[in-house]
Amino acid sequence: MNESTERSDEDLPESVAGQQSPRKSMSPFVLTAWICGGTIIACVLACVVLGFVRSHALVSVKLTALDPNQEPRDHDVPLFKKTEALPDYQLLVIRREGGSVNLGTRPNTSAKDGLVWDLTEPVSTVEIATVRLQDQDKLMSDVVAEVPLAWEPVEEGNYRFEFTTSRSFAAGVDSFFQTPVGMAIKGAIFLAVFICIGGILLSVFQG
Repeated sequence: MNESTERSDEDLPESVAGQQSPRKSMSPFVLTAWICGGTIIACVLACVVLGFVRSHALVSVKLTALDPNQEPRDHDVPLFKKTEALPDYQLLVIRREGGSVNLGTRPNTSAKDGLVWDLTEPVSTVEIATVRLQDQDKLMSDVVAEVPLAWEPVEEGNYRFEFTTSRSFAAGVDSFFQTPVGMAIKGAIFLAVFICIGGILLSVFQG
């Protein structure tokens, strides 16, 4: 066997031997920071995907009275003007988990030519249980009609409802964070960010 292959590490030049320094082990704080960083990325990706899935949102509602003579009247007194006798239409979006979104009121207005309510903030369709039409009153509003959300026009009593939907990523993400899973992921993100920052700072201070 060749003598060159039998030389031990002791025979290596000092310059080469000096280069063989032991590897430093990764700090547990840095490792924790990396794990938390991966958790944050996974949670953000989950939010993006699930937010997109729930991003189909209601953006406007059109209401039309089929027979103007059957519209409710606020005041059936001859002394009142005809315009004051028209109903005060109020539209509410009823959420599945409770609560509602008030789309506003159209006072002393007939719906014979169609009334349109545009939502300032779109609401995810998966959150909507029904859309309620009321005749607003100072003491107590009367429910005139209530219909489920549908892709096609819906007729209920003397009224036809037409819904317009569109993609809204903001509405989808907001809807997702209202769910128990969404709230848990949001909490996990904040906790992971806190641990990640704390781990990095401790690693820096400890050299």
